[in-house]
Formats: sequence, C-alpha cells, structure tokens
Amino acid sequence: MLLDFCNKVNIKTGELGTYLNAYYKGLEIKIYEPTETNPNRRATVEGSLHKYWNNGEHNFNDFGIMQIYEVIKDLKETFAIVPENCILKQLEIGVNILPPIRTENILKNCLLHKTKVLKWSFTRDEGNYIQIKNQRHYNKLYDKKTHYIKKGFVIDNEIMRIEKKWSKMIELNAKGIYTLEDLLKYDLVNFKMDLVKLWGNVLYCDIETVKGTKNEYKYTNVNWWRSLKYDNFKYHRNQLN
Repeated sequence: MLLDFCNKVNIKTGELGTYLNAYYKGLEIKIYEPTETNPNRRATVEGSLHKYWNNGEHNFNDFGIMQIYEVIKDLKETFAIVPENCILKQLEIGVNILPPIRTENILKNCLLHKTKVLKWSFTRDEGNYIQIKNQRHYNKLYDKKTHYIKKGFVIDNEIMRIEKKWSKMIELNAKGIYTLEDLLKYDLVNFKMDLVKLWGNVLYCDIETVKGTKNEYKYTNVNWWRSLKYDNFKYHRNQLN
C-alpha cells in the first residue's frame, strides 16, 4: 500500500473526523465520507505538482509543461487519477527568477501592489514572504533561496519566487478552465501575462536610485504614496520608473 490513511478522533466524544487523509510525495489525499449535505463520497488532492516531481522535497528548480505531463502520467498510473475527472477548486501558478541582486533587498523595496500595502507573512512551508490578498486571488513574492537553505539545501544563486494563487475559480472558468485536462489544453505559457502584470503592478523603489534626489524621502515612504490622489500617484509613479 502506497497510502497510509489516518482519521482524526475527538478524544472526549470518540467522534471521527469528516475525512481520511494520507500523504504521498508532498501531496495530501483526502477521502470524504457521505454526509446529509454531501451525500456522495468524494476525494481531493492538494499540494504542488512541482514538489511531487521532486518527491515532495522542493520546488526551486525548473518545472515546465513536459514535467507536468510526466507527473500526470505518473498519477494516472499510480492512482488511476484521470485529468478530465479532476475538477479544479484552486490554482497556483508561479515562476522562479534569478535576480541580479539579493532577493531580500528587492522584497524590502517593494512598497505597494497597485495602492495596497504588501504585507509580510510567515508559514512553516514557505518561510517569510510578502503578499496581497484580493477577493478571488493572492499575489505573493518571496525569497526561495533563503527558505530552502534553511531546510538544508545547497543553492548557489539567488532565487526569487513570483506567484499568483486563484482561491476562487471565477476568472479561470471564464478562460474555459474547469478541470486539470482543461488546464493542459489552455497551456501554461498563457499565464505569462498574469505574472508579468502582477509584477508590473508592484510599486518598487530602488533606494540606491533615488538617494540624493529631491524625492528620496517621499518615494521611499509608503504612507506618502498612500496619501496621493490617483492622478498624482500615477504621475509620481511614472517619474520613479
């Protein structure tokens, strides 16, 4: 047996949880038992296909469409998971880039996404990152090199991660993406502009560039940017660029 399923138990009442779960190569597989509200037995698969490709260990190397096909082929052969039957509930797309300066310095100089303040967060799985949460998706930037070095990996170059997570499927359904099969037909290359737009909406202020200029203390001040009306904001953003 590849999967060792567990169930949570309420110590006081002895009541079992609503699902069984098991882990395999970084993926969590859950089996939900029928209930009055959901009479059909169902299963979910959560996690990163990229990490699955690396036996659940990491996702800092290259992972393209050919590797995705290999992963899906493996899931089909191992667990009889068929792409056209996999209904997507969430989707996360990201790129790892090699910046010319330290990723940490880049992140410190990212002030806003559009007009929203980028907030620092921490999770055990991803370490420190900056994020903006919108109604239907998350935008996230973080230092992947530092995160995985702390896990014991040897990485010689800087790696900055830029990713977008759709927590609701409305936008993707509008593109015709409902299942894993639809995602493959859509082609990952078409997500390029989503990530380019994400970074393009980040207000990035290189401190070294503005040092000594008349706007040094304004352009490095988040509160000053947030106090501007739209036309002034747009003008000064163009000046900064």
